Amino acid sequence: MNKRFIVSILALVFTLSLQAQEVAIDKGAPKRMQWDLGFLASDSLKGRLPGTPGNDLARDFIERRMSEYGLEPYGENGYRQAFPVPEYAAIDYDRTGLRLGKKVLVPHLDFYPVAYSGNGEFSAKTLSIGYGIVKEDGSYNDYEGKDLEGKIAVLNASSPDGVHPHSEYAAYHSVNQRLKLAKAKGAAAVLLINPEKTASDLPEFFKAIKPIDIPVLFVRNEVAAKKLAKKSQKVSLAVRMKERYSTGYNLAGFINNNKASTVVLGAHYDHIGMGRENSLYKGAPDIHNGADDNGSGTTLLLEAIRYYGNRRDTNYNYVILFFSAEESGLIGSKYFTEHPTFPLKMVEYMINFDMVGRLRSDRLQISGTGTAEQWDEVLDSPIHNLDIKKDPAGVGPSDHTSFYYKNLPVLHLFTGTHEDYHKPSDDANKVNYKGMAKLAAMVYTITARTSSFERLNFQKTSSSEEKTAPRFSVTLGVVPDYLFGGPGLKIDGATQGRPAANVGMKAGDIVMKIGDFVIDDIYAYMGALGAFKKGDTTTIVYKRGGKDIEAEITF
Repeated sequence: MNKRFIVSILALVFTLSLQAQEVAIDKGAPKRMQWDLGFLASDSLKGRLPGTPGNDLARDFIERRMSEYGLEPYGENGYRQAFPVPEYAAIDYDRTGLRLGKKVLVPHLDFYPVAYSGNGEFSAKTLSIGYGIVKEDGSYNDYEGKDLEGKIAVLNASSPDGVHPHSEYAAYHSVNQRLKLAKAKGAAAVLLINPEKTASDLPEFFKAIKPIDIPVLFVRNEVAAKKLAKKSQKVSLAVRMKERYSTGYNLAGFINNNKASTVVLGAHYDHIGMGRENSLYKGAPDIHNGADDNGSGTTLLLEAIRYYGNRRDTNYNYVILFFSAEESGLIGSKYFTEHPTFPLKMVEYMINFDMVGRLRSDRLQISGTGTAEQWDEVLDSPIHNLDIKKDPAGVGPSDHTSFYYKNLPVLHLFTGTHEDYHKPSDDANKVNYKGMAKLAAMVYTITARTSSFERLNFQKTSSSEEKTAPRFSVTLGVVPDYLFGGPGLKIDGATQGRPAANVGMKAGDIVMKIGDFVIDDIYAYMGALGAFKKGDTTTIVYKRGGKDIEAEITF
């Protein structure tokens, strides 16, 4: 028989086998998930911020579900694994102060310590050192003719031509490096100012303290800052602060099928509380319920437990992981992979659910498809008519990244961002529960299909697939559609008062060109933004209904 014919027959049989493994959608799933998410995204949990009672309520609710569904505890203390979560540094304002001459400045309102500050107190005359920049070629030197020894340096946080990507002094913008230079030049303390507002103020709230071992305060009071820039002042100052930590909890459960290999299914259950620095909301502090981010992933994982707990016909054991402190920088999953409660060598692969509640037109993105050579084979065969956009990268802004760095194949399910992202409006009534039920069936289908392979072969994804975003200081004020395949950048919305909305752009428009920059995808978009600064005017070309529209925008 012809060898090509045999190969074709085998390929057809394998494809039909994969299609046959498509598990049915559970019709009762939407109602169950609506109930679970209704609690997890309710106001009573106040945004599930780690270290708060609301996050503890979410943890306890998930634990009860894990117990009800018969999961074996797989943590260090029952289901739980405790870990430290950095909180905002505690500043003792009874012992932190600033006095200029006879004027006592008010904490928060007039000044605050920065993350580079050490503890201590000092009184002396000030000496302005301009921007504190010394160019290596000798063409610019803010210290020339100045003796800073034992004085309090006044340092402008900007540069002679401002802080932007095209500054002639861009190599010297690092405030940390300029503070270290001031200390090396003899400064006993530093007062940072920003009178021209051509740079960003230094953050008032921070978690990690990276001291240069002398007191450093940022002077917010504009009158005081201008006075300090002009002439020497008699100043007394003091700083007392320390880092703080709360306790976060990962939750780990086990479905033991007595198999040789184990699959990890994970989702983070924390969110951002009342918002603060992680919020995209411009109003007063408010509860950020995080129904999609990531109440949806948590709820989907709870539903997945029912699938895997009721079926014993796969070739794997399953570890079910709920992470906390993802929004703070993947802290929970990083901690788990560094302190696993079981040997990671048991793990075949990891699937992560993060923002899976807004399935639209059956379209979703699955990241990590380049981390195992078999993923394409598994995902290319239809699953419930889902339109899957594959992203090869193993590194991304969610918990699967922690497992990828342990050389494990990963997948990350994501139904796209939206205008409610990191805002109080991300509520449970906007979630597509039937879509989530379809995704639960899809996950089971994926694990059933991979059991056809002896083992998935891990492979690192190339750096070209893990593009890093260039730095930029301007924005169009749009919500990108991350599931759009291009060309161009499709938007899901435009924020009022921002450049895109100002020229009439709206959801569904596709950005094709900004100035001279052709926009092929989101990376080209971010690269284009990096070429502009606040106040610049340029043209934008976007498509609407197949027609090109050109407009003039000002950043």
